[in-house]
Amino acid sequence: MSGYDNPIRERIDLALHDFGGAAGVYTRPIRGPKGKQGIIRNVGVDVTTATVFATTLGKVEVGTAAAPADYAQLNIPTGVAAGSTVDVADDTNAISGAAQAGAIPADTQVLVTLTEGTGAGLAGAGFPFVEIDWF
Repeated sequence: MSGYDNPIRERIDLALHDFGGAAGVYTRPIRGPKGKQGIIRNVGVDVTTATVFATTLGKVEVGTAAAPADYAQLNIPTGVAAGSTVDVADDTNAISGAAQAGAIPADTQVLVTLTEGTGAGLAGAGFPFVEIDWF
């Protein structure tokens, strides 16, 4: 039996983030278990305040400092109701780039970056999360 058959699934839950306010950009580093490669399985937000974006959408990215969306970029749509979850089922292009080409290399730090939307009349907050299989 290989590590592919029995991966360690990790869900990284982040603190409440205001995607429609003046929260700015927040970045959190993630490193998997020593010697393990990773595959992004899901990225999402459990929405607590309905989303309203004007010019650009709020987003959750997983990547590196040089390429913030290298493994995933979830665009949070406007009009998501409080109490809903938005994830890769809603943004089917969220897992992209290097994630489609292969795994996060072993012993490599990736960054989860949270970016608020822009424009007038913004709203939207929630608890972001990333699910990674380590093998």
